[in-house]
Amino acid sequence: MTEKYKDLISRFINRRISAEEFESAYLVLFKNDNDQVSGTEFNTLEKLFFAIDDYVADPKLRKAVHGLDGEQLRASARDTYQMLYPA
Repeated sequence: MTEKYKDLISRFINRRISAEEFESAYLVLFKNDNDQVSGTEFNTLEKLFFAIDDYVADPKLRKAVHGLDGEQLRASARDTYQMLYPA
């Protein structure tokens, strides 16, 4: 059931979409997922959801709220991808 996330996360970690595009698409997908998985897979996807929630595009605001930048979000997405889709 996590296959619907695979392409989106892959496009982001391979720099085919921006952090802003990824943020928007992931939030829509996660919040509207009628086939939400449970257990470890859900926890992994939820952890990425929380990282996205911590992502702040504006550098000044990011510093003030101690948010994540695009590269930190990409690293979190890469970790998620490796956990869900091991080679």
